[in-house]
Amino acid sequence: MDACHKHRVTKSAIQGESMSSNTDSATPQHERRITDVEIIPVAHREPPLRNSWGAHSELAARTIVRLTTADGQVGVGETYGDEKVITALKRASSLVEGMNPYERKPLELRLQDPMVYGALETALLDLIGKTVGEPVYNLLGGKVREEVEYSGYLFYKYADTDSTSAAIAPQAVDSAEAMVAEAREFVDEHGFSTLKVKGGVLNPEEELRTLELLAEEFGRDTPLRIDPNGTWSVETASRIARRLEESDLRIQFLEDPVTTMNAHARLKQNMSLPVATNMYVVEFDQIAPAVEMGAVDIILSDHHYWSGLTGNVRMNDIAEVFDLGVGMHSNSHLGVSMAAMTHVAAAMSNVRYACDTHYPWMAEDVIAGGPLEFEDGMMPVSDDPGLGVSLDETELERMNERYHDTDPLAYSDVSSMAAEYADAETEVGRSDWLPNKPRW
Repeated sequence: MDACHKHRVTKSAIQGESMSSNTDSATPQHERRITDVEIIPVAHREPPLRNSWGAHSELAARTIVRLTTADGQVGVGETYGDEKVITALKRASSLVEGMNPYERKPLELRLQDPMVYGALETALLDLIGKTVGEPVYNLLGGKVREEVEYSGYLFYKYADTDSTSAAIAPQAVDSAEAMVAEAREFVDEHGFSTLKVKGGVLNPEEELRTLELLAEEFGRDTPLRIDPNGTWSVETASRIARRLEESDLRIQFLEDPVTTMNAHARLKQNMSLPVATNMYVVEFDQIAPAVEMGAVDIILSDHHYWSGLTGNVRMNDIAEVFDLGVGMHSNSHLGVSMAAMTHVAAAMSNVRYACDTHYPWMAEDVIAGGPLEFEDGMMPVSDDPGLGVSLDETELERMNERYHDTDPLAYSDVSSMAAEYADAETEVGRSDWLPNKPRW
């Protein structure tokens, strides 16, 4: 695979990212058309975080999309980094080259691929915003909040092999006490007031004890949530839910505690706690069945696979009609996705919960001046044109070379994710690991 997938890269494509113009109306239409499409896979450092499927390896893959117009304007996007996505993006390049950036709906209809479209649309909106001098949130209808709240996303984990290069919490976290120590680093460093535990790793009793110790450490009114990733049976989840309901913990929701949408509907009959999902309602056709079955209360959006930023806004409005809450799912993203998440969350009126993010775990980034910084658990919404970020060419090239020189963890759907995470267990000597569910 080529280091970068390109079409007629020109000097203007290299220089264009720093260019900005507020005179789009005066620009001839042919000069606004896209002449260069670059698909750039990168490998970034990632800690060995654990989940119900296995563990992250210490290198993960992402894909950067960069679009350049004839007049040198540049837009960037970011998505997952496996071969399936890269191949699909390359195939889509012929549709993007030569298009007017404003004509996005025909592209979405031709692609019939929400994830590929999402990556391209992010870059298109960034490009348009930079061209007209408007932030992306204004292209989505305007912001309804000045800053976006994020949760402290806590993981049980293996120890980092190189603790000196870790962004935060390099130690092994394999108990409730160790998780509290990890959380203390997150709160002290970034000011998070909502805490999320990635569960499905330890015995449910130990994960319940983790929630109790977090409340003791940070206050009984601290909003808490847990995500077992479908590893509990309905019976186990019902038992844990009853204990949580009887406690004085402030539990916002259980996220995907059981294995299917039908299992969630059964679970909902046994408890009053809200259920959130990013596993079983991930496309528009799944919303109606979930509502009819009474299976979920909260949809965790993700612009990577809900047909981009505008797709997330559409989903937000549909969820509001059915009185479903909206939060935001996270994956091992870099700064381009972090900026995009913040812009779309700022424009979504129905986001009732702090958004999730892996971003504090990332020790390196492809954006200039990165990583972006949290302020009291909030990410300010940039008022700069487009997404408000630009690429660091040196870091982009370095991570692209590492992608080709290594075998980073790469996935784009649940099946490939499960296989990759299970395979990563071999790095810590667990070659017989099977991501079988429910485990408890």
